[in-house]
Amino acid sequence: MRGAGGGLRLTGWREPGPAMSEAYFPVGPGLGTEENFLSLDDILMSQEKLPGRAESTLPRLAVLMGQGAGSAESIPEVTEEGTRDTGTGHGTFIARFRRIMDSSQNAYNEDTSALVARLDELERALFQVGQKGLNDFQCWEKGQASQITASTLVQNYGKRKLTEVDG
Repeated sequence: MRGAGGGLRLTGWREPGPAMSEAYFPVGPGLGTEENFLSLDDILMSQEKLPGRAESTLPRLAVLMGQGAGSAESIPEVTEEGTRDTGTGHGTFIARFRRIMDSSQNAYNEDTSALVARLDELERALFQVGQKGLNDFQCWEKGQASQITASTLVQNYGKRKLTEVDG
């Protein structure tokens, strides 16, 4: 059970998170009554594997390291790396991402300063991207946009697909 770089990774088995195919219901502006104390950065960072080294003895962990009386074969399959980390922060991240994007898309020509004040830097940037997309769409819908352009995400995806076919 060593993480990347040879460090011991001490995590327990967790139930899988909600499926991506679950029903999606839009929400009104605001982050809602439930407060997620973790920011998007915190959720993403908690999923990173960091090498570590214990500077003191950790009794009864020899089994996890494949040493001592037990062995790695005695660990049940449900605790294998692929099944153990399924959905630990995934559901929270998706819910928070949706809430921020929905809030940005449903706040056209409204004062969003109170809403944005509670967000961290990454979340503010995400909110601003959503607001820019909404404003661009509103301008296009009113005939104020001269030309529709593909987003950089779509352009990069097309380039990546072409290089995969060529290479």
